[in-house]
Amino acid sequence: MKKLLFLFFACSMMHISAQDLSTMAKSDSSSGNSMIENLAADQVKSFTKKLNLNEKQQEQVSGLVVSQLKSEKFKKLMGSLGADKLMGSSDNTDRIQSALLSDESFQKEMGSILDEKQMEAMKTYIPK
Repeated sequence: MKKLLFLFFACSMMHISAQDLSTMAKSDSSSGNSMIENLAADQVKSFTKKLNLNEKQQEQVSGLVVSQLKSEKFKKLMGSLGADKLMGSSDNTDRIQSALLSDESFQKEMGSILDEKQMEAMKTYIPK
């Protein structure tokens, strides 16, 4: 009887531990996504201010920035900058924006979103 009770208790504890681990994994991925979404929102605000984006363009740029920030290249960049330092630091926001603007695929995608005047303005912000 004691052995049966012990087995039941052990199985229950393993089940609870497994639930905790899966909850933690989901939490980590959602916090990473929310950080990317916050960084993307900062970038869109900056682009809106610099390029005078309308609402439709803001939505399109937001999707583009999020997809870029989720790429391996930008994950490495954000990892090197440090997750805790990324939020609210204008210096790091500028670094991310410079990296975005330096990326040829990002420039190409932005070309399909922006009008000619906005593209000319964007070219002035591309790092040399």
